[in-house]
Amino acid sequence: MHWFLLAEGLRCCSLTDACCRLLAAALSTSPNLMQLDLSGNKDLGAGGVQLLCERLTNPSCKLQTLRLHSCCLTDGCCGDLTAALKTNPSLTELNLGGNTGLGDVGVQLLSEWLRHPSCKFQTLGLWGCDLTDASCGDLASALSTSPSLTLLDLGYNTGLGAGGVRRLCEGLRHPSCKLQTLGLSLHKLDAETKQDLEAVKGIKPGLVIEELKWLVFNW
Repeated sequence: MHWFLLAEGLRCCSLTDACCRLLAAALSTSPNLMQLDLSGNKDLGAGGVQLLCERLTNPSCKLQTLRLHSCCLTDGCCGDLTAALKTNPSLTELNLGGNTGLGDVGVQLLSEWLRHPSCKFQTLGLWGCDLTDASCGDLASALSTSPSLTLLDLGYNTGLGAGGVRRLCEGLRHPSCKLQTLGLSLHKLDAETKQDLEAVKGIKPGLVIEELKWLVFNW
């Protein structure tokens, strides 16, 4: 329980990749560690994530929630995360928001995992990750095939416009899409695109599409 409490208080602690060696050891030796929040540690970077991912593959790791908001991650980190998650599918919530280095390439790698039958992701945060319309084809495909994803936050991605949102709508309309909440920067969309989203909500009345500003502060 000690490690669980410690993990709750590691936001914005000026941690570096070197600290991740100790944290990585905890992942495989502390069965009570279900949530790890390292958000706001800008020096963590790709090296730190790589160390964590090495232990995520350990069958003893029971981590369910991993929050890495604003940690200066790159698209290469998504490759490490995807490889780790394929061998340890216990993670259900992943927040990578505020990492502008992720971009479309990172989302493409994550989408491969989202489409996997063993994936148990329920919540994925990609707020402010410098995504463009180019990422929406992969995301739409993931939305139509993911067996578990219920919340996806794509807010504050200024390169994501009408064309990308229309691609997302294709995935949302799919009968197999299980998404319940989609975060978008609605104020940046034109009237026609908003109508497309309303049409999707007509087909899927339980679907919520809004600007999830609360996630920025609570993740």
